[in-house]
Amino acid sequence: MSKIVVVGGGAAGLELVTRLGRSFGRRDTHEIILVEPSTHHYWKPRLHEIAAGTFDTELDAVSYLQHARCNDYQYVQAAMSSLDRTTKTLQLRNENGAESSLDYDYLVIAVGAVSNDFKTPGVSEHCLFLDSSLQAQLAWEQINPLLRAEGKHHLSIVGAGATGVELAAELAKVSAKLQCYRHGSELAITLIEASDRVLPAGPECMSEKVQKALEKQGITVRTNTRVQRAEAGKLVTAEGEIIVADLQMWAAGIKCAEWLTQLDGLETNRLNQLKVDANLQSTLDDAIFVLGDSAECPQPDGSFVPPLAQAANQAAGHLARQFKRLLKGKALKPFIYNDGGMVIAVGHDYAVGSLMNNKLILRGRFVRNLYDTIFRLHQQILFGWGRVTALVLLKRIKCALNPYYKGNIS
Repeated sequence: MSKIVVVGGGAAGLELVTRLGRSFGRRDTHEIILVEPSTHHYWKPRLHEIAAGTFDTELDAVSYLQHARCNDYQYVQAAMSSLDRTTKTLQLRNENGAESSLDYDYLVIAVGAVSNDFKTPGVSEHCLFLDSSLQAQLAWEQINPLLRAEGKHHLSIVGAGATGVELAAELAKVSAKLQCYRHGSELAITLIEASDRVLPAGPECMSEKVQKALEKQGITVRTNTRVQRAEAGKLVTAEGEIIVADLQMWAAGIKCAEWLTQLDGLETNRLNQLKVDANLQSTLDDAIFVLGDSAECPQPDGSFVPPLAQAANQAAGHLARQFKRLLKGKALKPFIYNDGGMVIAVGHDYAVGSLMNNKLILRGRFVRNLYDTIFRLHQQILFGWGRVTALVLLKRIKCALNPYYKGNIS
């Protein structure tokens, strides 16, 4: 019997242990273990909803402890701190700082990525981030008073990629909704991007539609604006302009955590991603696999798998199938990423999507429903269609009975 340890309970890691637990855990043929410091799983593309106070924690969060029990894998609440490849042992640290060790036969690292501040002075001290559910909750605790206070308040968001765009649009929607409740607050949002358009990684025609939708919501979009440093209550651009704000958020670029560069000699790139071959195996150790944003995975055309949620989901499904082959002594097949397009939520009831290799650009409520469907497909892997259907029905009932914004507006 082999022991497969998966480090990281994000979309890729959780989907992988779910599939492996159902395949091997229920028959007690192999031991499946998830190592994750958090108690609950939140789908990372929706962290901006936590920061905006619109995420339904009761229905959409996943308890690792409960999920592990239902899907026949073990859950260890701890963070990985070091690795010994010779003895195949991990060093773990729990929330109280206590150290422990865990051996493995196969190790999968799926810890995702974090925002890249590009070593911009003052950013880590004066800006909020959305790299985890905890950071998103802390952001909401500071955004909530601004939404409830009388008068006009300013919020700056640096980075007009998917996270920055969706956060700006969601907050604009919440602010507008509060006006309908005759609430006195007004949130002025400025979205700042260093390149010449929003969504610089997407097709240009999609960027144009998204920017128009943002501006229609009253969001100020600043492109070709590079932040030189952050200070308390203000951002200073490369041209010396000062952008004043009550709150500043950073959503520009990604990199992996520094500790990934210190894992017993495993190869990493300039973004601290672990280098893997086409089979998702570490370039230096066939017993170690890497998933999602943590991996620099080559493709046949010479490119690398992009750090996207859909790529992580595809890799998790692929690796689950490959473990079945590996444990039967069969050769592994390479991971080939298939681009399914891009869908960006611009508020809670509107989205813009790029499909068919950017040949088709769609927008509107229907595309927003497609965005929600992607999340439900993630839930389907975790729970099955029966529970997902029940969750959708409950959510619609709650939306009909409760206000859009979960803050106290009385």
